[in-house]
Amino acid sequence: MEEREFKKIAGNFLADKGFEKKRNFFYKRDNNLVYVIGLQKSKYTNSFYLNVGYLIKELHPNDEYPKDVDGDVRTRFSWILPFSKKETDIFELEGLSADQSNIIEEFVSNNVERLIDSVQYNGLGWLLEKNPTLLYQTTLKAKEYLQLE
Repeated sequence: MEEREFKKIAGNFLADKGFEKKRNFFYKRDNNLVYVIGLQKSKYTNSFYLNVGYLIKELHPNDEYPKDVDGDVRTRFSWILPFSKKETDIFELEGLSADQSNIIEEFVSNNVERLIDSVQYNGLGWLLEKNPTLLYQTTLKAKEYLQLE
């Protein structure tokens, strides 16, 4: 599959889920957070990473269109490889055809549910409690705001 096809399929799916596209990023907002998803092409293979940044609005009142790396908490989409049952954060395009777009949609859908929808419902503190390793990808300012430090 070509890079352009992947971006189109992933972008259309994210748009259907209520994300707004601006430059190379996708944005969704609620009362407290800005969710930023960035598609990052691998330098070495025909594959992509989908990076997520969570920005606490109160800490970034003037950041209308931040990048995923600006997030107070950052992570990546991941999935379990069906053949090996190992978790990976890279989506390989090699050997994938355009008629297999459902695989991309499933990958994006599962991660949107896990990393965006569940946080909208339960809160960012819940995500950090459930995934304590994300504290390493959390800014000190956010930890203080969430009273984790």
